[in-house]
Amino acid sequence: MKLTNEQRKGQEVLFKIIEEAWNNEAFKESLLSDPEKTLEAFFGRNLPNGKKIKVTDQSDPDYLYINIPVKPYSDFEMDDKDLNKIAGGTDIPKPGTANT
Repeated sequence: MKLTNEQRKGQEVLFKIIEEAWNNEAFKESLLSDPEKTLEAFFGRNLPNGKKIKVTDQSDPDYLYINIPVKPYSDFEMDDKDLNKIAGGTDIPKPGTANT
């Protein structure tokens, strides 16, 4: 997947935040309790208006964490076969059915 310049910049910002949280326990605790204030102090500027930030600690190695992103708006629906193709799956027949 090829990222846009904006996506690359966003990744770099995210990586800086994660690295600081890994190396600075006080920053991590502040980020969890008041992310907006903490990030404004970290970057030395106000964050964009209208957005809230939710930070969760996903550092416990005993768990696999799943982030559910915002559902994209769509005015059409796809059937299961089309969804499976997009997800990179294969058309596997159900048990007891023939593959056509």
